[in-house]
Order: sequence, then C-alpha cells, then structure tokens
Amino acid sequence: MYRLHRVAVCAWWFLFRGASLPASEQPVAYSHKQHLALGLRCLDCHSGADTGAAATIPSVRKCLLCHAKIAADKPEIQKLAAYAARKREVPWNRVYGFDPAALVKFPHAPHVRAKIDCSRCHGDMTQATTAEPLVKHSMGTCLSCHRQNHASEDCAACHY
Repeated sequence: MYRLHRVAVCAWWFLFRGASLPASEQPVAYSHKQHLALGLRCLDCHSGADTGAAATIPSVRKCLLCHAKIAADKPEIQKLAAYAARKREVPWNRVYGFDPAALVKFPHAPHVRAKIDCSRCHGDMTQATTAEPLVKHSMGTCLSCHRQNHASEDCAACHY
C-alpha cells in the first residue's frame, strides 16, 4: 500500500508542474502596492476568499465604487470607466492557476479560516506594482505547508 501511495504521489508530482502562470501584461495597470499602502486589505477587493472556493477578481463595478470619484482623471481609471460604460468586465489575465491535468481544486476559504496569510501563497503584495506570480507553487510547497500547519495530506483534500 505504501509503495502504491508513493507511486501516486510521484505521478502527481510530474503532473503538478506548478501553480503560477508567466507574468503577462494586464488590460489595466493595477498596483497592489499602491492600494495596500492606502490601508486596503486583500478581502476588501477579493471578496469571497473567506467564504467561497475562489478569491474572485473584483468587478469593474466594485473598482468604480471608489474610482468614480477618486483619481477619475487618471488614464488607467478612465480605462476602467470605459469598460463600465460598455457594460463589460475587465478581461484580466490570470496570474495564478494550476495545470488542469493536476486536477487540483484550491478552496481559499479554509485557508483564510486557518489564518494562513495571503502572502504565504501570493508573496509580498505590498511591494507588487504589477500582476505577476511572486511565489512558484508546486506539490512540494503545498505539502510542506500542510505538514507545518497539521492540515490534511490526503490526496483527495486537494485533488478532486
């Protein structure tokens, strides 16, 4: 049984090639550094991370709750307003994700409830001026964290 488990883990290791995508240009320049310096927290924009499976990318409407008045004359905010006027969401390029072959599901909520700081998986966003992967994920980094935090190491906890 142990040998079979080891073979399965090795197979997943090769399939699970990482959970970050290459840095890509975004349709609207967004600086986490600038927004976090103002006192915003991750959950202020990425609502649902504490209750649902996905952290969610904020809607253009949510951005404009502040930016309808704040910095409305700035070119990047005008881009946001143009998306809103066309009733379109900003087509953000995904920064983090798992190889579909790994069959990994990453529910944010249990990690937030366990008080795992967002920076553990996303890096120091207080210094991030562009959307790019700051942390390279692998099955090893996830298992290491699970071991350190006494979380489940059952394959089915993440692969389903």
